[in-house]
Amino acid sequence: MHSGTGRFQWPAIKPHWLVLISALALTALYNVPFYTAIDRYVGFDQPMLMFKLAFLLLLVNHLLISLFSARFILKPVLVFLFLSAALSGYFMNAYGVLIDKHMLQNVFETDVQEARGLLSLGLLVHMALFFVIPIVLLFLVRMSWPAGLKRVTHWLAPIIVDIALILVLALTSYQEMASTFRNHRDIKDLVVPVNSVAALASLGSKVAAAQFPQEYQQVGLDATVSLPVSDRTKPNLVVFVLGETARADHFGLNGYQRNTTPELSKLARQSGGTLVNFPRVSSCGTATALSVPCMFSWLGRSDYDEAVAKNSDNFLDVMTRSGIVSIWLDNNSGCKGMCDRIPTVRPEDTDLCQGEYCDDLVLLRGAHQQLDAADNNDHFMVLHQLGSHGPEYYKRSKPDQKKFLPECQSNQLQSCDQQAIINAYDDSILVTDRLLGETVRMLKSMQADYNTALVYVSDHGESLGEGGIYLHGIPYMLAPEAQTHVPMVVWLSDGFRMENRIDAECVNRIASQPLSHDNLFSSMLGLMNVKTDAIKPSLNIFEDCRTT
Repeated sequence: MHSGTGRFQWPAIKPHWLVLISALALTALYNVPFYTAIDRYVGFDQPMLMFKLAFLLLLVNHLLISLFSARFILKPVLVFLFLSAALSGYFMNAYGVLIDKHMLQNVFETDVQEARGLLSLGLLVHMALFFVIPIVLLFLVRMSWPAGLKRVTHWLAPIIVDIALILVLALTSYQEMASTFRNHRDIKDLVVPVNSVAALASLGSKVAAAQFPQEYQQVGLDATVSLPVSDRTKPNLVVFVLGETARADHFGLNGYQRNTTPELSKLARQSGGTLVNFPRVSSCGTATALSVPCMFSWLGRSDYDEAVAKNSDNFLDVMTRSGIVSIWLDNNSGCKGMCDRIPTVRPEDTDLCQGEYCDDLVLLRGAHQQLDAADNNDHFMVLHQLGSHGPEYYKRSKPDQKKFLPECQSNQLQSCDQQAIINAYDDSILVTDRLLGETVRMLKSMQADYNTALVYVSDHGESLGEGGIYLHGIPYMLAPEAQTHVPMVVWLSDGFRMENRIDAECVNRIASQPLSHDNLFSSMLGLMNVKTDAIKPSLNIFEDCRTT
């Protein structure tokens, strides 16, 4: 069709046709992970069930778009749906992640450096094909909107038909479909773009609730130090290294075939201190945004509520109340609200900070600066490391630190040989091991002024391509053990053990038991001799290991 000016114009179409075309496109082209999952779970030996699930997906997508098929609304909504579908489709295909509210929260809390690490040519090509081209076509299409009462009936009729067909499917196939969704809970997080919409709605409701914050809850108001500094020759200094993305089964101390922890292994054999390895520790979550607040909170994983955790005291606050000097040094993406009420430092050093990232050793420079002037107070210092943050594991180690080669030197992990991914990851664990070794050396050098100790534990683990899954953030009930089984070690100087009356053999016996992040709140307070009713003795690792 040509206008009077001779310029080509696309034919005008009615909104229900645009809704149908969009729903078909989203269902057919953007849901490869969903179809892969139902093929794996259902298989072609049940072709009717596979067809019903695919048809249900089409109906849900058609209903979702139909709800917004009003003038001035439809096209902007389609832009959002195609954007979310393209992005979630790429990351689900590339890394095997699932899209839920926790994953979306991770996205919003990701800093610039982390986001840059996910950019790639593959992502740009994907977005050009699956977002830019559809949106250009969308805005070239002219709409022919019905007038008057017809506008209402044209909007309402498809919605009624979708709901009716969904009900028919539910009534006639409830048993087999319900069983599929119940036994394979990840399916709902693979449905594009409904997964993104549901996650955004859930996250939005949480943000809305945060506009009416609950009353701040103080914990451990009775906190005191049961073994005061006056009863010891020196104050205590405990460094808590908060690890990032380390999985327990890639720690040499835990029996990994590679010696990725030579420094820790050496410490285990040396005198002048006791190294205790905890091989059976489970994380609170599978992503930093959830795990870190949960680790420091008095809430356990089963009762964890982010709004409560971020609006109440954590164990650092309780320590501070008891008179212990607490400080947070950060080389990651922040403390997720856990250091809001204590001094916080982001160390910088021209030798250790080049380009996008700082070497984790910068944390020790910062620690030295904070402790240069020894005082007569107990200190608890958190070092939040960058650790093994992916997908660019190869950037976590310098050329002279790379022992396992060749490495995957790309953020498109799916394009790398799995062994090359593992090599790059294991080199990052070697760097963490070096940081822990250097930290212990620093603590040994300070023994004239302090009784010193080190605690290391990772926030969550990481998938390295097993089963086609990369990175982390899978919902906990579906997450592989690689994402929830984390390393933890404690080093106690001889002076710390003796003056704080800790039986190292007892701690070693407890270390072999199943433990979790739930133990940290009570155990860290117990380690620092804090006495408060907020401590749960059954969760305090050191409770039964005090000598008289």
